[in-house]
Amino acid sequence: MQESYPVIAKVPTHILTWGKWIEESLGDQKEIVLCITGNPGLPGFYTKFLSTVYECLNKELPVWVIGQAGHDEADESPYKKPVPPLEGNENIYNLKGQLQHKIEFIRKYVPEDVKIHLIGHSIGAYMALELLKVPDISERVQHCYFLFPTLERMAGSKNGFIVTRLINPMWCVWQWFYRMFNLLPLFVRTWIIYAYYLVDGIPKHYLGTGIKYMNPNVIDKIWFLAMDEMKHVKELDVDTLTKNKQRIKLYYGTKDGWVPVKYYHELKQRIPDIDAELCTRKYEHAFVLRSAAQMGFSVGEWILKYRA
Repeated sequence: MQESYPVIAKVPTHILTWGKWIEESLGDQKEIVLCITGNPGLPGFYTKFLSTVYECLNKELPVWVIGQAGHDEADESPYKKPVPPLEGNENIYNLKGQLQHKIEFIRKYVPEDVKIHLIGHSIGAYMALELLKVPDISERVQHCYFLFPTLERMAGSKNGFIVTRLINPMWCVWQWFYRMFNLLPLFVRTWIIYAYYLVDGIPKHYLGTGIKYMNPNVIDKIWFLAMDEMKHVKELDVDTLTKNKQRIKLYYGTKDGWVPVKYYHELKQRIPDIDAELCTRKYEHAFVLRSAAQMGFSVGEWILKYRA
């Protein structure tokens, strides 16, 4: 695995790769796997999932993941590049700006003759669907895999109600809390997060990513994007799904607070022959935390199937 923070759309962005690095020549390799994260968009949470995908593909295809702009800052070092603040740069960190961020990455780093197996998790699936409307990007996409996809009516979901009606009105209180938390010594913050992971059953190898997640500058941008999602992710884009149904696989959860099961059933009513599947294994929306390997095996098998 390789990682760095190249500047994309003016923002140092965390990129992880298995196989070829983004700036290496792909040579005769004409396919890659690209994953767009959900929100929070920290690639560190996707390491187990994507390393499993890479192993399932017999390490033949490069696997890349791009985080959301501003959601993951590099550790302090003399070479750390400054991340533009949220204030005054809202157009970079909102939903439209995050989509443009992915477009710029693909245009810069994916050769025009290379096909993309595009994985989108949560809001990453929404962005992947939007990418299919961009001609020079769409022609590179061989197949899409939408995992627990937030493609519609986010504010109308159970979690959407909690976020918009209960948490957002008191957001200033939460801001005070996580800013105070950030003032604690690092070893104290580490132990608190570690204790939370133990109680919640989250693997400890995500500890470093969890500490990065609690950066107030990062949380501000995560929340800003979340609220923009509530405003703009409304009606399902049936037209784009229908036009591209031959190269889209959707995977819905049965216990997903962001995507009710009824969204799956309504999709199947509107597009009966679309390849949509309902999870029978009770994976959570944030599958990367507890079911990463299992989901990685499934996605690896799907990619092998659609390559054949």
